[in-house]
Amino acid sequence: MNIAWGARLSSETKGLDVIGIRALDQNIEASLTNGLTTISIRARYISVLPWAIGQYFVHESAGGRVRHDKDALAVHLNRVRFLVLAATFVDEGASRIGTMGSDFYLDEMATLVTGKTVRMPDVGNLAVLATYFGPASALGFVESRPGSSGLPFGLSARGTAMYQERSKALGSSRLVDLLRDGGDLDYDTAREAVSAFSLARIADFGREVDLLREAFEQPWVPGSSIAAKLVAQAYQRMIDTRSWLHRELEVEPASASELIARNYDRAVLEGADGIELEWASFEWHRRVHFALELLLAAMTRTLLDDGSMSVAQLIAIWSSHAVASEPLTDHWNSPVDVAALTVQPGAFSGGLLRPADFHLEPHIQAIRAFEILVTQARDAQSIGVVPGASSGASAPSARAIQLVAAGTGTLGAVLRAICDECVAQRHIANTMRKMGNHQDCSLRFYPEGPVLVPTDIDFSPNYSGSRLQNTMRILGDIGMLNIGSGGVIAADVVG
Repeated sequence: MNIAWGARLSSETKGLDVIGIRALDQNIEASLTNGLTTISIRARYISVLPWAIGQYFVHESAGGRVRHDKDALAVHLNRVRFLVLAATFVDEGASRIGTMGSDFYLDEMATLVTGKTVRMPDVGNLAVLATYFGPASALGFVESRPGSSGLPFGLSARGTAMYQERSKALGSSRLVDLLRDGGDLDYDTAREAVSAFSLARIADFGREVDLLREAFEQPWVPGSSIAAKLVAQAYQRMIDTRSWLHRELEVEPASASELIARNYDRAVLEGADGIELEWASFEWHRRVHFALELLLAAMTRTLLDDGSMSVAQLIAIWSSHAVASEPLTDHWNSPVDVAALTVQPGAFSGGLLRPADFHLEPHIQAIRAFEILVTQARDAQSIGVVPGASSGASAPSARAIQLVAAGTGTLGAVLRAICDECVAQRHIANTMRKMGNHQDCSLRFYPEGPVLVPTDIDFSPNYSGSRLQNTMRILGDIGMLNIGSGGVIAADVVG
């Protein structure tokens, strides 16, 4: 076995999008959910953040001039995070899904819920800012400021209104002093914080939930007409997504994954337009990218098992396996259009692809990847997706579909071209780009001439994360969807 570099590399390899293609489907979905992300999970953080920023500036302006101290801000926001966590933990029956810091402060929460006192943190952490500034900005609560202002960000008119509403509801609560000064947090004080900070009590605190609903429904007005047009377009897509959710949930309750799969299958059978087409396009790209990650996984595992080799040698190893239950293993030397005929129509319909179903031997993973690509080439015509050649993140998926759909060459030759052009070259180039930007190394192999040399890192293929479940949960938090224990159960009348 020929494995280069050492185990030390594994501590430097944390990238998930190691081919650099998930950004495309993630950007498609981001445009449909108006700033909500795969890690922004609960609505209350969106309303707490502008209040926390405003309160920090109030504290810092006590001497007559607002100043920005990043370290002081980090401590303040970490205490806010801690108080939200504590209030949610002592709020009996409250869902703790999406609570930030629960892994880091698990021992403190275990102590607090027994009625004992814990210490507010004196160390800084900007996780709340990093996670929720984007959604809060897209909804018009916060805004970036020019460097000349001396402040990196501030509150918009909408954010100021949220700050004032929460401050009025808090009144002269000792919680504000606790966030400023730190100190001990006892059980009774944590219970006092429930209405203002528990993730489950956003509807119980003044007009906070009303302001959040307005922010989801009514576009904010930026300073330029061009920006205003972009904001209006983003809001319209989010409104269309909400309308689509309501229509789907009135037909049959479903989780986000089920909705995406149901919409995709219907688009393949009946065609789609409008918001349904955009969500189908998102899922179409996710499936193509999953197929390419399957090939990367198959390549990586083969290199780890058998040592350095060229892409042609990889294909030769895969094609040496004949499996009676896998008809395509008899077609490595067949014309690719003939091999494609063995892929049944609708082979992957009826639900989302589950990565756990693809933990297979490398040569079978490669076959599955080809089957998905054949299916996606067919589905593109049915749905109306145009993969055409383009640069950037879309280029590998477009090229892979073109190679499959062209019907030129054998199955082995086509997979060799896809593995080379769309997987290996893309993976290496993406890693070099990331390292050039001081990000972690994520190489699974590197080239020495025509030979690929493995590092010691395996790779597990996966789907891009979806924002839709988080979008539905956040809408549920503010009463715009009804959420059950098993997921979304019905559309609400609100909004």
